[in-house]
Amino acid sequence: MLRNGNQKNAEFGFRNADVKKNAGHPMTNPHSALRTPQSRGFTLLEVMIAVVILGIVLVSLLGLNSRSVRDVALAERITTATLLAQRLMVETLSAASLTPKEDEGEFKEEAYADYTWKKTISLTPLIPIKEVRVAVLWKEGKREEKVELVTYEKK
Repeated sequence: MLRNGNQKNAEFGFRNADVKKNAGHPMTNPHSALRTPQSRGFTLLEVMIAVVILGIVLVSLLGLNSRSVRDVALAERITTATLLAQRLMVETLSAASLTPKEDEGEFKEEAYADYTWKKTISLTPLIPIKEVRVAVLWKEGKREEKVELVTYEKK
């Protein structure tokens, strides 16, 4: 029962005067839904969900970026090793004779100090043909990586 506008509405805990004054506002009108199409802004829950989604996306993108940087560095090392192996193969094949032997060493240039090489010249079942195998090795973290070239030469 209500006698005047200043008494509290027993059902909702609002004064009747406040309900009439703010009748269109969804937060003070107990008879409306929490959000209506006319209400403006975002609720705290919506903002929190958006921040969580943005956080997940940013962490994923940073992970992808880190991975792509490592992949580019590995591709560069593989390319360098391949070029060094080709150079060593040309030097080996241009030698006067290919006598069967195994050899290994390091590259003299300071830029290639991380790389080592192994060279193997061996006989094949076909007598005049020899197998020439050149490998360039380097450390990639804890594991050893290798690029190997193989050719067959008649000399």
